[in-house]
Amino acid sequence: MNPKEVKYIQERANAIMDVIVAYARLDFTQKTEITDQNDVFDAIASGVNMLGEELENSVITLQEREALLQEVHHRVKNNLQIISSLMNLQASYTKDEKFLALIRECRNRIISMSMIHEMLYRTRDLSRIQVSDYIKTLTLSINSSFAGSNSDVVFEYEVDNGICLEAERMIPIGLIVNEAVSNSFKYAFPEGKGIIRIGFSADGTYFCLRITDNGIGLPAEIHTEAFESLGIQLISALSDQLSAELKILRENGLGYELIFRIEN
Repeated sequence: MNPKEVKYIQERANAIMDVIVAYARLDFTQKTEITDQNDVFDAIASGVNMLGEELENSVITLQEREALLQEVHHRVKNNLQIISSLMNLQASYTKDEKFLALIRECRNRIISMSMIHEMLYRTRDLSRIQVSDYIKTLTLSINSSFAGSNSDVVFEYEVDNGICLEAERMIPIGLIVNEAVSNSFKYAFPEGKGIIRIGFSADGTYFCLRITDNGIGLPAEIHTEAFESLGIQLISALSDQLSAELKILRENGLGYELIFRIEN
């Protein structure tokens, strides 16, 4: 696959992901471009746009009724899973490692949002998602995606079981956890062994999300500014959605710390 093809795949996948993120936040006004390529991305884009129109009409008529709003969350979750399945199907037709890696990254992001809507569908309180349950379920899914059942990567959690958040903030948190943990699997452990630690706590005024690994870290000659331009644009953008202060931690591995207010 030449650089032009890789760039095309990245741009199409990112454009579709932007619209899916908007739908996950119940903003159905966004649309993704359909080109004249007639490829799998056009097929997915067409389905995503149709889903947005269907859900927008449903939300307009049902948004005041909580029981039916739960059904909307259920439908969002199901359609996100369908999109994930389409990506899996496309991946089965190629052996190109770069393309497979892109598909996996997009699929993991979709799964992180799908889990939130699954939890919303199952709860009586649509404004509260238990952070500890979500983070543990998500990281196990990422572990399975990268390493399967024989993983030698160990997760250590320090997450307050009493913290619950609304979907609007859980979606960027889930995507941040997905990106940070995925990066650890891809770069931190060349021998396939290591520890990933995830903490989430509150002190009465601020939440603190901390994700670290004990991997090889960044070479000393790579400055944080250069690293940001290459590796953490998405984490930085998602941090802005939370109005969070983001710090990159470089001691004994690599990590991220986000501090944001409890009250929006």
